[in-house]
Amino acid sequence: MVSLVVLLAVWQLASVAFTARYVPGPWLTFSAMWEHLSSGEIPRHFAFTMTRMLGSFAIAMAVGTVLGTLMGLYRRGEQMLDMWVMVGLTIPSLCYIIVSFMWLGLNDRGAVLAIAWTTFPSIAINIWQGVKAIDQRLIDMARVFRSSGMRRIVKVVIPQVLPYLMAAARFGLGVVWKVTVFVEVLGGSDGVGYMLNYSFQMFNMADVFAWTIFFTIIMLGIELLILKPIETRLFSWRPDIRA
Repeated sequence: MVSLVVLLAVWQLASVAFTARYVPGPWLTFSAMWEHLSSGEIPRHFAFTMTRMLGSFAIAMAVGTVLGTLMGLYRRGEQMLDMWVMVGLTIPSLCYIIVSFMWLGLNDRGAVLAIAWTTFPSIAINIWQGVKAIDQRLIDMARVFRSSGMRRIVKVVIPQVLPYLMAAARFGLGVVWKVTVFVEVLGGSDGVGYMLNYSFQMFNMADVFAWTIFFTIIMLGIELLILKPIETRLFSWRPDIRA
């Protein structure tokens, strides 16, 4: 709470120092946000952005999880896919966006393909490392105690991979929303990125701040209200580490 008050104070001082034209203060920013909320612009454009985000995130998680699991479980799969996943990770997202729009046009299909294409390599690498980190000794011990194959997967393998899966989901979600906004800025006709681009063209800094802060609040809400409780519930069995 104290840090929030300090942030607002520094923000207000920066607005006074650089003028509201370049750094609109909290009151001006939240007034612009309320105006867009009241007019229905924020809910409408936010719905378009979230639809693209969730669709792309689902595709990226599915592809990344499958590839990462294959690379972690099978040496031949690692040899075949390792280099290509790293190549996919190093190619700039702008290249994916341009190619996707040239293939599918300036529409939602092109946007979803570009976003998923940009995101899945990083998810695959996280899952790959998680599968490779599985402690084989625990699996051997479960086999000695005559646990069934399904029980070994549920009780031994999945709990070891879940932290990496959650990390991949968090990282992937962060990448997805950034790329989604970038895609909408370049070729969108709706969504948060489109409105940011429109505000930029009008040089309306208050609207730029309003859209940015609103989306940041939503992403923090997803982290604190959805991902954090899920993580706490899934990993409640782990003992606290005390230094």
